[in-house]
Amino acid sequence: MHKRYRIRGGRLAGILAGAGAAAALVLWGTAHLRSRPAVTAATAAHGTAPGSPAAASKGGATGSVPAVPASPSNPTLPAVQYSPTHPAPAWPGPLPYPILIADSHNARMLEVTPNKQIIWRYPASSTGNGAAAGGVPGDDAFFSPHGGSIVTNDEDGGTILRIGYYNHQVLWHYGIAGKLGNGPGQLNYPDDAYLLPDGNTIVADIRNCRELTISPAGHLVSVWGKPQQGYCTTNPAQGLFGYPNGDTPQPNGDILMTFISGNRVALLSPTGQVIWDVSAPDLYGGYVSDAQLLPDGNVLVCGYGQPGVVVIFDPKTGHVVWMYHVTSGPGELNHPSLALPLPNGNIILNDDRNDRVVVIDPQTNQIVWQYGHTGVAGTAPGYLNIPDGIDVDYWRNWQGWLQQHGTAAPNAASSTSVG
Repeated sequence: MHKRYRIRGGRLAGILAGAGAAAALVLWGTAHLRSRPAVTAATAAHGTAPGSPAAASKGGATGSVPAVPASPSNPTLPAVQYSPTHPAPAWPGPLPYPILIADSHNARMLEVTPNKQIIWRYPASSTGNGAAAGGVPGDDAFFSPHGGSIVTNDEDGGTILRIGYYNHQVLWHYGIAGKLGNGPGQLNYPDDAYLLPDGNTIVADIRNCRELTISPAGHLVSVWGKPQQGYCTTNPAQGLFGYPNGDTPQPNGDILMTFISGNRVALLSPTGQVIWDVSAPDLYGGYVSDAQLLPDGNVLVCGYGQPGVVVIFDPKTGHVVWMYHVTSGPGELNHPSLALPLPNGNIILNDDRNDRVVVIDPQTNQIVWQYGHTGVAGTAPGYLNIPDGIDVDYWRNWQGWLQQHGTAAPNAASSTSVG
């Protein structure tokens, strides 16, 4: 696959071009839409025991880890003292908190402050390429519920990794690195892996047309989505999951699903029941990516295309509440894949193929902050190479820590960006 033509951009083309192959990929068993807590002998067999010799070669968990991390022992990083519901002190300006960036084609993750200083990276060395046992990081990156670790997935490699924030160690992985498929322990373009408060991990298994819940021991707790012949269609009420590429967990346990097939967004209960299921509004040639449910019940979603679009719409009426769609010039988006709301009302998103992360002020529809140089990929400070995921660090008072310890960030060289 060409370096600049990755799975998000090539999903539909690849699926349509290889319908026969797709049929084989989705014939992975007799799993049906069912409650997440259900575990059967058949699904349990798809994982490997934690720490077993087969874990690295067959896929599954490399270790069982608690949902609540231990207190950090690394004195060079600020401790977890806050949470999204009780966030750390905000920074002034358009971006109020540091952000975690999944820099996919550089096989790394970076945490960047509002003043564009790199304060954390994985791998810890700035010269590392991100390769690790069990896969490569970079396609999406989300903090754990308690902020002490990060879950990232490697779509092309078919794996999920959980990385310790404070020790930079791979705490857990699932999947067989480099072997996409539907057999025991395998994934086929995993996307949007999240750690849940109960310790389980969810993931949208795109080309297997299913949504998985995986236990810390690497067992499949539940599988949503029936096998389909050929091109997968979307009808969650009938257990049909057409290439899911988003599965955002909600505080009450619901899951907001995004489906490429049919450009649909659906809210499912923790047991898999459909609460609502709607078509996304016009995305101007793009397809839905990584929908987010806002506190007022509206939905924020990217249209993955060029020019890209970001919309907020009311799922009850389909009415578009807000839209950003610039068709030329420096404000044009090129395949944005994930947008998140910020506490100050701004919207942050990764503009994948423009090699940048931007903050948009919805009052003016202007880009008011940017990290990365538009359309110029690179590894040096201030550069990105197809960033494919972001998250906001509400857990640590990095502002106070940097003020107390000076401006030099740990494990980072000078990293001011002009872009």
